Amino acid sequence: MHSLEMLQRLQKHRGLGGQDSAAARAQCRALADELDRLWRELPPAAAELEELHPAWQRLRSQADDFDGHCRLIEQLLTAMQLFELRQGEDIEIARRCRELEELARLRGLAVRGAGAPRCPLPLQVQLRYLSLRLQRQAAPHSALAQALERLQRQLIEPLRVAIAPQECFELLTPLIDEQLGTLRQRLLTAADPAIRPPMHHEPAR
Repeated sequence: MHSLEMLQRLQKHRGLGGQDSAAARAQCRALADELDRLWRELPPAAAELEELHPAWQRLRSQADDFDGHCRLIEQLLTAMQLFELRQGEDIEIARRCRELEELARLRGLAVRGAGAPRCPLPLQVQLRYLSLRLQRQAAPHSALAQALERLQRQLIEPLRVAIAPQECFELLTPLIDEQLGTLRQRLLTAADPAIRPPMHHEPAR
């Protein structure tokens, strides 16, 4: 659970780092304080995350460093996967977090692309790639499908960007938070047998 809280805040810190508003900078500072607290309060089971702390300290005041955030998040995801393997758990949280990172990365790229009069070509390429991957997972007419269509129409394709960085952030953040909430609930269920759904057994014959 601790690593999941770190992941959410690192992803948001990256997304807010692509915005220039005073509100975004204030949110970045608040998230940085929360991440500092999470690193101070590492539980014994997550002690290996201490190795990532120096990378976070470098990024703390460099919220606009997109690639640096991506590298740190990749290291965190790898640590989560190794933890699952050591614990012998089969809840696939790390794999689902990797899938979620594609949506969070899309948010960070979209915020940066929307800050220019026209989305820069290198960002267009990355946005198209991630959008295509996410479209395969999105149910027709779902909130995700509608968000991807809006980014295509207002950010990726037009000669002039028609969506603000903050709008990109607000468009995708609820979708990311919803999926993180599902992962939290799955972790709680796995950790506490009392809240697991009852198993149904076939009657003896």
